[in-house]
Amino acid sequence: MNSLLIAISFITIMPLPEKFLPEWTRDNLRHFCVMLPVTGIFFFAPVWAALFLGFRELVNLSPALRGLFMTLITLALTGGLHMDGLLDTCDAIFSHQNRETRLKILDDPHSGAFAVIGCVSALMLKTLLFAECFSGDLSVSALHVALIPVSSRLGMGILLACMNFAKSGGLAVSLGESRSPRDKYLLMMIFLAIIICDFITGIIIALITLLWCRICSKIFGGITGDLLGAFVEVSEIILLAGQVIRHCI
Repeated sequence: MNSLLIAISFITIMPLPEKFLPEWTRDNLRHFCVMLPVTGIFFFAPVWAALFLGFRELVNLSPALRGLFMTLITLALTGGLHMDGLLDTCDAIFSHQNRETRLKILDDPHSGAFAVIGCVSALMLKTLLFAECFSGDLSVSALHVALIPVSSRLGMGILLACMNFAKSGGLAVSLGESRSPRDKYLLMMIFLAIIICDFITGIIIALITLLWCRICSKIFGGITGDLLGAFVEVSEIILLAGQVIRHCI
């Protein structure tokens, strides 16, 4: 329960009374990796589904405008936490520097040109993909949309539970150093549940997670907090694209 409360307070904007906020101790963070997709199940999935169903009924608004509102609200649900990671990751990856310099760029609070390009591109892609989902030609279900934030946070939990850390300190170390070996089995159970609900979504998130693991290992030597946040943004865009493509075929 303490791991769940920490996950909710960290990756969502849901306000929790201070007396219910546990300290970030090893015991309280032991199952944090598993609580990432659990938070997706009990918070992000219902909200995404409700927003999608609500905006789908607003036929007087253009699909583009509904897509924009959907993008901005889903961004606000995390307080921009994952987008911040995407910005830093874009600056680091496209700097074409060595590993040590790239890790320093991840810690740099300033945003460069690649961060701006990455942010604008991500927002535009999400807006257009949501707009396609709202168009009358596609029959995307609320279940498929609700699985997207669950799947992205499942991948984040798997990366945090299984990968080495790129540096000795930082957010990823604070959240994952006390990870339990049993988390891998619990995460696999959640993955199997997603496969049962939607086989295509499960396969896509598995491929994205494996690819991101390879990218992080090769370029950075492991995972960091920014790379985890960037993974969520990138995976949600790819999963949205997958839904659009599957309903166009």
